[in-house]
Amino acid sequence: MKTERDRIADEVVRKTERWPEDNVVPDDMESQDLIYHSAPEQELSLKYFTRKDTDAARPAIVFIHGGSWRGGDNLQFCRQGMYLAQKYNIFSVCINYRFGQVAKFPAALQDCKAAVRWVRSVADKFNIDTQRIGVVGGSAGAHLASLTALTGNVEKYEGAGPYQEFDSDVHMAVLFNGHFDMADQLRDHVQDAAMHNFFGAHPWELPGVYGEASPFLWVNEKSPPMLFLHGDQDHYPHRQSIAMHERLQHYGVYSELEIYEGIGHAWFNKQPACENTTLRMAQFIEHIFNLKTE
Repeated sequence: MKTERDRIADEVVRKTERWPEDNVVPDDMESQDLIYHSAPEQELSLKYFTRKDTDAARPAIVFIHGGSWRGGDNLQFCRQGMYLAQKYNIFSVCINYRFGQVAKFPAALQDCKAAVRWVRSVADKFNIDTQRIGVVGGSAGAHLASLTALTGNVEKYEGAGPYQEFDSDVHMAVLFNGHFDMADQLRDHVQDAAMHNFFGAHPWELPGVYGEASPFLWVNEKSPPMLFLHGDQDHYPHRQSIAMHERLQHYGVYSELEIYEGIGHAWFNKQPACENTTLRMAQFIEHIFNLKTE
């Protein structure tokens, strides 16, 4: 039988399309917008959600929005973040990052890592279990989330952002319709203009850089567990999620894969897919982090 907390959490999932900026957070929840990094080009903000009614140690999830590395904002995953906070006592963090037209790769990745370090910097304040930190991303955000998960503490990707005394390791990733192989993207001419904007040059002008930005090439036996969700009609080919899943398995890393028939790109914030994919994501996180609903 569902509890009142379950009912409230389920209602969060059923909200339409995006988190309204004037939405009222329940009394037992805390949410705040703040600046986590003052980059040279702009200040970078995040929104967090957390429960106020428990002192139990909690995992943390950093959500990274999509938008072809040149658009979008951190409202994309606020519904999912609040759901996990409400139902599983997860410290949910939805971040903004620098776009390609503002600063070239690896700036956006460095921002994601700064956000993970920020989470560790507030671990004592919010009672965060720093051995249970994950990332979630969609589309370009899935690319950044997977790179964040696969390049923990790789110095050149840490950047000059704050909280350098903390590391950027994460322990799992959930990836919606992501890009994981830049060479494959180039072969299909998928997002040529967006990639040029993100990197600032064509691949032949940046030898090796497009490859370094391919999560597929970073997979090894120490990679964290991952869940891939992808529509088989996506113009970003779902074969990339299949290839990532199989590569992780090759290295003995736990991985799950869901391919959705007849589904195109960025479907996961539309009903009924939003509810279904949020629950599928929660199932994976519950398993990896050994969680119970509260």
